[in-house]
Amino acid sequence: MKLLIGIIIGSPIGLYLLKYLSSEITHLSVCLIIVFFSILLMKGYRNKRINNDHGKFFTGMISGTLNGLTTLGGMPVALFLLATSIQPAIIRGSLAALFFLTDIYAFTLSFFASIVDMTTIYRILPLIFVLPMGVYIGDKFFVKSKEKTYRKIVFYFLILISIFGIFRIIDNF
Repeated sequence: MKLLIGIIIGSPIGLYLLKYLSSEITHLSVCLIIVFFSILLMKGYRNKRINNDHGKFFTGMISGTLNGLTTLGGMPVALFLLATSIQPAIIRGSLAALFFLTDIYAFTLSFFASIVDMTTIYRILPLIFVLPMGVYIGDKFFVKSKEKTYRKIVFYFLILISIFGIFRIIDNF
């Protein structure tokens, strides 16, 4: 719940910053940070001491701000949950629910802030039909995976997403 409260507060801050900061530089910075922390966690770093109300709220604020600013808000939460050595099933369920709620929230805020228009809405409509297929495929892989394999795949996925983000930004320069 503390994560969600932090995200609710942080998302409008991120949307506000989106109007004033260079989104490319911000996105690049976040991608590089995610790669760094993913590699750190892959090497075995764990910190159960941050799994408290203050750590959850702070992570939520960062996540919400990044979600409003760069749409990468899920990455800090994923890294937080992985660093605290929480069970994979709990991580998976938490992230699925969190992404669903925060994306609807950020989308609504963006719509009312005139960041999202009807063209964007028309572009995402087909994705509503593709999403359940991705969830189904992901569920099949998750049920068959071991905890160590799951964590490794999550880290590689975070790094891969970040690298694509870095290349996209470099391509825009």
